[in-house]
Amino acid sequence: MSITLLHGCCQIETTARDLAALRRFMIAVLGAGPIEQELAKQIRDLFPAGQYDLDHLDCGEAVFQINQPSAAMSYGGRKSIHWDYLDRLGPCVTNLNFFVDDQAHARALLESMGAEIHIEGPSSAVRALGDYGPDNTRAGAGERPFLFMGSRHLIGLDLEIMEPNFLHFTRQTVQYPAFVQPRPQTGDGNLLLQRLIIGVNDIEAVHDNLITLFAPASRSRPYAVRRSKLGTSFRIHLGGIEIEYCQPLTGRGELAETVARYGEGVIAIAFAAYDRERVTSQCADRVDMNFDLLGYEQESGQRIKCRDLLGFDVVIERRIERSSI
Repeated sequence: MSITLLHGCCQIETTARDLAALRRFMIAVLGAGPIEQELAKQIRDLFPAGQYDLDHLDCGEAVFQINQPSAAMSYGGRKSIHWDYLDRLGPCVTNLNFFVDDQAHARALLESMGAEIHIEGPSSAVRALGDYGPDNTRAGAGERPFLFMGSRHLIGLDLEIMEPNFLHFTRQTVQYPAFVQPRPQTGDGNLLLQRLIIGVNDIEAVHDNLITLFAPASRSRPYAVRRSKLGTSFRIHLGGIEIEYCQPLTGRGELAETVARYGEGVIAIAFAAYDRERVTSQCADRVDMNFDLLGYEQESGQRIKCRDLLGFDVVIERRIERSSI
């Protein structure tokens, strides 16, 4: 039995060296805005001052959890996986966060495929995720853990999963998964998330792992399959988020060089924009006008080179037309 993902992708989680600079860039250039601030505060408060900082930003109708760990950070006796990634790879996307229908089964399946538990704790450790009020709180939160599972070698990124502690999703205002409406009005609303672009070593193995891990209701079939001299790719919807997986077929080119340097993981995140110039004009020195990892100029987007700051490059792929209705 595979894993069922519930309610959409709660967060795209990253690790960063300079949260303040990252926040300024995402707000000023990408039009992001603060969201889930009480939840972010309660997570910060779990750690001693100076060990850890984080923020939640809404960008393109998806929530980004930005983590700034320190070497001293630990939880439940384990050293911080966010610091480990930051120390080894630099700023990067670490994981996606999802609610699941059965965490015990999800854990067993992931562990059977070689996914290590990096973080584990009670799902009620953060008060806002364990107490939704007298009419909407599911009993037994203390016995249901949250799990940060090391699945990067399986699907190109890790997973943080837990069962929901609420009874009715629509009666909670703690979290706003990607694209869920209504959501708080924050940021300038210029961008809409399109997809995560992930580099992998073996695209067929990744596809097999996705099929094994996730129920058909939680994923689409692969589509938009492409192949060039540089690499091959396909797209898939997973828990409401579109992902494009790309495998290099040669040792040359940016795709091959990036996977060789950083390993498997998110290379870029693509957005559509109402006003592309509003984004690219603010960072012209970082803009690459023709970006496609497989080398198709006719399908290329405008890439902002910002992995050193955000943990991923930003691709502005197409323009959204505003409805006159």
